[in-house]
Order: sequence, then C-alpha cells, then structure tokens
Amino acid sequence: MTGLYFIFSLIGKFLVLALTIMIITSDASPINKRQDISSESDIREFKLWAKYASAAYCDVTDWKCGKACEGETEGTRLIKFFKDSPKRDNNGYVAINDKEKAIIVAYRGTSDEQSFLQDFEVKLIPFSSSVPKAKVHSGFFSTYNDTKNEITELVKQLVKKNPNYKVISTGHSLGGSLALFQTLDLIGTPGLNPSNLFTYTYGQPRTGNKEFTQFVTNSGHKFFRIVNKNDIIPHLPFRSLSYNHYGPEIWIDPKNEVVVCQNAEDKRCSNSLPFKSLLSHAKYFDTTFLLTCLLKK
Repeated sequence: MTGLYFIFSLIGKFLVLALTIMIITSDASPINKRQDISSESDIREFKLWAKYASAAYCDVTDWKCGKACEGETEGTRLIKFFKDSPKRDNNGYVAINDKEKAIIVAYRGTSDEQSFLQDFEVKLIPFSSSVPKAKVHSGFFSTYNDTKNEITELVKQLVKKNPNYKVISTGHSLGGSLALFQTLDLIGTPGLNPSNLFTYTYGQPRTGNKEFTQFVTNSGHKFFRIVNKNDIIPHLPFRSLSYNHYGPEIWIDPKNEVVVCQNAEDKRCSNSLPFKSLLSHAKYFDTTFLLTCLLKK
C-alpha cells in the first residue's frame, strides 16, 4: 500500500507540473459567445464564479488570496475557511459578497496526494434513501460528508440573516462534485428556491450514475456545468463504470465560443473532440486553477 501511495504521489506531482507548463504557455484568446446560446450576462457570471472557485485552492484569510481575491471579488467577506478536515482532507470556504448579494460556498479541487487518492475511490455507493437506485462516487461523497453538517448549517443561518441574497455553490474539478452535493443539501431550505440557489462547476468529473443525474436534472434548480475544450477530467470516471453526467453541458469550444448542449453526454459538445487532455483543465476563461496561491502577491 505504501508503494501504491508513493506512485500516486509522483503522478500527482507530475500533473501539477504539467498544469504549470500549460498556464505559462496557454492561449489568452478572449471568450466569445454564440449569439443564440449564451448572453453576455451569463458569461460574466461564469467568469465571476470561476474566480471564487479558484480561491478555494488558497489558505484564504480576510479575503486575501492573490488575483482571485481582487477585481470583481474584492470586498468579499470571509465567513469561514475550512482545511484538512478529518479523514478526507476537504478544503474550502464560506463567504459573502454584498455587492453581488451572494452567499458563496466554494470547494477546492484535487491538489495534493490525499485528494488525488480520493479521486480513485470510484466505487458507486447509495446517495440517499429518498432517491432509489441513485448512486454516487464513494470518494467524492465521503469527502463532502466530512464537512456536510457544519457547512450546510452555517449557510442556512446566513440565509436567515440575508433573506434577499442568493446562494452560490462553486468548485473546480473534485470541488465541482462537492459543490453539487452542497446545493442538493440546500434544496428545501426556507428562503431558497430555483431563483436564488445556483451551482457553477468547472471541469467537474462524472459524479454519479444515471439515476443520480436524472435526480439532479429533474430538481428544477440551475446547475451550470462548464467544460473547457477537451478537458479530460469531465470524461472521468468512464461511462463503462456506470457513471453519467447531468445536463446541460456548457462548453467552451476550440474557437473560444460558449455553446450549450442540453443533453448531458451530447456528442456536439466536448464529446465531439476525440482527443482529451489534462492541459485544458487548468484554465477556464481568464482564471487559472491550482497555482492561484503561488501567484499571490
């Protein structure tokens, strides 16, 4: 087991190095839009919450985390930062942006050996007794459950104190799956409904089976699952393991146009590209992930 852990550790370090190279050499082309697909306000939201998702990779203190804590996100009030949760190493924060009238819950993606190992716990386990046959990724779900009660209760308290604010759950990579679970736990909270409870995920891997994704899609809430070009992570774990995505897919295509495919595994979006790459995972719009904290001033 020690040898296996060492191998995974080396792979994890290699992935970070590869992503570093990608960020240095990445294309800085502007994001365009298909006129019949996404509005300018939609794209503005996609970019904004990507910055909050990237901040989750940092040890956030008093909303100081470098580039992700500047510009449009400046002035955000940090409510709670959580790190190295027992057992599964869950990291993230809860914050408030009064200008956006938003309560934000952000989860960190894979960035160390422990979270990398969690990604490989691909066994499907029951999601909830109230959703028969729905199953989810055991590693992701166990990680989320480490902080579930504390963070969900905190958000509910903030909703009571800020009844006119929306709640945004966001995350990149593994963090996207955790953000999805967070939103599902907040459904039914007094004061929250499909008009003010949102999820924005970036490079989110497949998180559950067909029954689970149908439950997500049929919930009536807005889940913005964004995929960059040929990012390989949204295509893992493999569908042959009974994993599926929920729809729609919001795809940044190779021409930097934002396209929406209503069907989750639509062959016209990211599935249209035969070659998948890890390099497209590190940067969404104008936000880089993983190295956010290293770029801190």
